[in-house]
Amino acid sequence: MTIVLILLAVALVAFGIIGCIVPGLPGPILSFLAMVAYQFTSAQDKFSTTALLIWGIIATAVFIGDMIVPAAATKKFGGTKAGVWGGIIGTFVGMFAPIPFGVIWGPLVGAIVGDLLGGKAIVGAMKSGFGSFMGFLLATFFKLVVAIWIGVMVMIKVGGDVIAWIW
Repeated sequence: MTIVLILLAVALVAFGIIGCIVPGLPGPILSFLAMVAYQFTSAQDKFSTTALLIWGIIATAVFIGDMIVPAAATKKFGGTKAGVWGGIIGTFVGMFAPIPFGVIWGPLVGAIVGDLLGGKAIVGAMKSGFGSFMGFLLATFFKLVVAIWIGVMVMIKVGGDVIAWIW
């Protein structure tokens, strides 16, 4: 059973990192679940309860922030309520768009279209679209940092187990 849980933890680390780039997958949460899966192994060196609690809070905060940061950045760059909603809708449409990099273009185009429909001039709409894009990049960066950091911690524990089994 330990081997299955370790393989599950490794898979969750991989999906967690992929989930930071692919919208719709909760990347940091998946990486955190790798820590939780590892806890149920028979390994001697497990994560402390405090570490699990702290990383669970961090992963959840980054996951929630991923939804808030692009909208807040759109607003910060002068976007209207319609621009914020356009960015949110553009993010979801971008996930399924057949064009390359729809995930990146979706929030940008959505915020611009939303602001234009909200009565904003093209220059202001472009500025808020840029804000949405920057918010998307910032949120993605934070998700990647957390998912990779958790992944490294899990892989160090797994690596220690593999070495112990070999010797």
